[in-house]
Amino acid sequence: MHGYFAVDIGGTKVELGVGDEAGRLLATARLETAALGDGEAAVERMARALRELRRTAAPEVEPLAVGIGSPGPLDLERGELGRLANLRGWDGLPIVRLFRTALGLPVYLANDATAAALAEWRWGAGAGTTDMVYVTVSTGVGAGIVSGGRLVEGRDGNAGEIGHVVVDPDGHPCHCGNRGCLETVASGTAIAREAERRRRESPLLTAYAGPLDAARVFEAAQAGDPVAGAVVRRAAETLGWAVGLFANLYNPERVVFGGGVAQQGEALLGPVRRAARRFGMPALVGRLQVVRAALGPETGVRGALAVAMAGPRRAAPDTGPAPGRPS
Repeated sequence: MHGYFAVDIGGTKVELGVGDEAGRLLATARLETAALGDGEAAVERMARALRELRRTAAPEVEPLAVGIGSPGPLDLERGELGRLANLRGWDGLPIVRLFRTALGLPVYLANDATAAALAEWRWGAGAGTTDMVYVTVSTGVGAGIVSGGRLVEGRDGNAGEIGHVVVDPDGHPCHCGNRGCLETVASGTAIAREAERRRRESPLLTAYAGPLDAARVFEAAQAGDPVAGAVVRRAAETLGWAVGLFANLYNPERVVFGGGVAQQGEALLGPVRRAARRFGMPALVGRLQVVRAALGPETGVRGALAVAMAGPRRAAPDTGPAPGRPS
């Protein structure tokens, strides 16, 4: 049986998968990113783990290709990673060539939000649309765009970096080098940081033991805490501004929210919809659907699987053909 390897790279963990030609995950494994070492050693460890995963859990699969979803920035033409804030020692890593050498297979790379968008479009909350945007809200904020039935990736593969659009020029420094980027206001990290900064103003937040996270802040907001409510409201309004921007730029049918913070469901999406109606053109946001992602925790690795199945999306020096790749 033919199938694919999938690699979803994150700042804290790497999700590996083996899938079949129908896009079903047959086996998965998780590695701690910090334990992988620097870039070249990390690729060798990931490749070894993929081989072992296939051997022990899916020996019937004959892999055709490898799909990788990675945080940006990327250089898709070269098959290289850029300067990644949360992955030290991986800057400029020729990840496509290294995986191809290690596994002897064609390798296809995409921004992780783009990969997740592809998965949600094929199998999840975006299925049946030709125009959708996927927005991930977790440690950071990113987006993947499908327009006219095609992925929008940009020159280097970095389209959709909505998290690094400046919304407050005098705001917090961002790891990208700017100040006041959207993700410094609306990410899970930003929500927790702002709530922590104002913690002493709130008896409810003060009563929580240990450091705050976004889930705790939403819980306090739902309980009526004014400080938590203000923090959540600002984040949701900023995300609603982003939805309005996407509506005006791409006129999508659906905006799909994924990532850890999106697990809050309507507590996040309700305020986002209301803000989007304020910031987008009425004719464009009036029929826009803003929904939660359907694939849950598997979105990232399913995205990498979708990238492997999609095959070459542009000329890249180290990928080569994907024999037997489904159309």
